[in-house]
Amino acid sequence: METKEGKKTRRVVIAMDGSEHSHYAFKWYLTKLRLPGDFLSLLHFATYENMSYGAVSLFPGDPSIVEKIINTEEKRISEFIDKLGSLLQENGIEGEVLRLSGEHAGQVLLKKAEELQADMIVTGSRGLGTVRRTVLGSISDYIIHHAHVPVVVCKHVSHHKHGHHDSHPHHHK
Repeated sequence: METKEGKKTRRVVIAMDGSEHSHYAFKWYLTKLRLPGDFLSLLHFATYENMSYGAVSLFPGDPSIVEKIINTEEKRISEFIDKLGSLLQENGIEGEVLRLSGEHAGQVLLKKAEELQADMIVTGSRGLGTVRRTVLGSISDYIIHHAHVPVVVCKHVSHHKHGHHDSHPHHHK
C-alpha cells in the first residue's frame, strides 16, 4: 500500500475485544505510535458472550428462543463494530474495521494480520497471573510468540496498580 507521494503506508493492526485493555491499546497507539499516513485495521474477534441462558445452551427446546439470543448477540456485535468505525472517523484515521471469527482467536488474528501484510500488531493485555495464563491461555501471549512482525503489548495502568509486578525481581518500586 502506498500514499499519493509513493511512500509505503505503514499498516498497523489493533486487536479490539471491547475491554478497557483493548481500548487502552487504541489510545496508546493514538498518543505514542501513530504516524501520518498510517492505515489502521481494527480487528474484532466476535464471540457470542450470552449464549448460556440457563438450560437454553444445553437443551435448545424452543428454536425461537435460540434465534432471539443469536439475534441479540449479532446486534451487540454489530453495534460494537459501528462504534469502532466511529473511533476511526472521530480521530481522522484512515482504516477499516474487520470482524473475525473461528476456533482460536490468536491464530485467526495472526492469519488476518498476515493477509493484510501488517507491519505491526498492537494489543492490550489483561495482565493474567502466571497460573491463570497457563490454565486459560492468553491471546496476547499467543500473538507475541507466533507473530512474524513486531508486537506492541499495552499494559493498562490497573495492571500495575494491582501489584502484578511488586514481587518480580526486575521491577522496582
